[in-house]
Amino acid sequence: MGIYIFGMLTTLMIEVITLSYSSKVKFDFLHIVAFILLMIICIPIKISNLIMIIGGVLITYHQDNGRDSWLRYIIFVMYSFITTWILQVVLNFYGNKIYDWFNYNNYLGTLVCQSIIFLMQIGIIYWFKDSLEILSMSDSSKKRKMELVAIAFLAIYLIYGSTFNDNYNSWWISVYVIGLILFWGYIRAIALLETKRELDELKDFELQNIENYANKIEEMYQGLRRFRHDYLNILLSMDQAIKSGNLELIEETYTKIMEPSKEKINAAYYDLGKLKHVKTSAIKSIFYNKFSYAAREGIELEIEINDDVTVQYTRLLDAVRILSILLDNAIEAALESKEPRLLVAYIKDADIERVIIENSTKVERVEIAPLFKENYTTKSGNRGQGLATVKRLIGHYPNVSLKTSSSDYTFTQELVLNKEEKR
Repeated sequence: MGIYIFGMLTTLMIEVITLSYSSKVKFDFLHIVAFILLMIICIPIKISNLIMIIGGVLITYHQDNGRDSWLRYIIFVMYSFITTWILQVVLNFYGNKIYDWFNYNNYLGTLVCQSIIFLMQIGIIYWFKDSLEILSMSDSSKKRKMELVAIAFLAIYLIYGSTFNDNYNSWWISVYVIGLILFWGYIRAIALLETKRELDELKDFELQNIENYANKIEEMYQGLRRFRHDYLNILLSMDQAIKSGNLELIEETYTKIMEPSKEKINAAYYDLGKLKHVKTSAIKSIFYNKFSYAAREGIELEIEINDDVTVQYTRLLDAVRILSILLDNAIEAALESKEPRLLVAYIKDADIERVIIENSTKVERVEIAPLFKENYTTKSGNRGQGLATVKRLIGHYPNVSLKTSSSDYTFTQELVLNKEEKR
């Protein structure tokens, strides 16, 4: 009985550590105790495997404050429990053939086997750490595939996972090993395809914006040429008036020439030079296009970017999506206000980066809570539903947060990024 309890505790330790490393959910003392109590409760229960998985999902969900989807928690819990179980079965089967003590029937064999499995799990997670992130992707078709894989593994675990069974033979062990290798290969293949898709999407995004960028530069150049041409004519006219020595003619010429020039020149176009601090081309493209559009629409634009902007603490595609949604919403809301204005600031302080997006609003105070709900919008045509997406994307990064406030006809969102291991 003592060996059995020792084996159960060390198995639970391996499963929880594997779960924590793979899902990036850090378990505190109380939640670890909850796992131990769950294991004790499951010892006399025939369907203990199913209860352990359900309980493990609930504990993980609670520890992570439900910041991600149920599917993600289910898959990571099942991955941790089932891979540990398969490795135990394989090691016990072959170890027993090598040395009589190299199995789970004695303390030394149990300790050696569990230590080997622990090192294997940590090594596998380290090797596949980037690939495992695809389990939290939002693409529905890939979710369906992962659900099928999860169901298949769960079925095997529930049917044959009675810890160690005398009926296991080399054929079944081979099936488990091949299945595990195929699973890891499948995860790796999807990760590579997802990476390629993201790179292609970013490439297409940048190519689409290169033309816009070039056209805008040409427009600014033509504007400067017209400005130079007009003011050369102004100087020539003033020169003729001054040479005449007629003060009335000078005053009349000055009035005729300068009155049209009182029309306000939108300096936002020429303030875009601050984007030189944005070192990532995809982010620079977003800023340039959004700021140019805001300027064309007559929004009073203020840009405060005095530090180098780089994407360090999130995946680039996620950063592109988050910033695009926040800027689109800010511009749309500003256009509905009486005096449209938009402020975008980037502040870098040690290992903390802040992106502040502030816009004018039509109402004095915007109700914030409903904005982050799925399918909620205050705009026609189903616009403005992006904040739910922002919340979901940020949920993948425990080191990223979004602070939102609204008062005095101003809506402010502060994206805070801390230096921490990415999820």
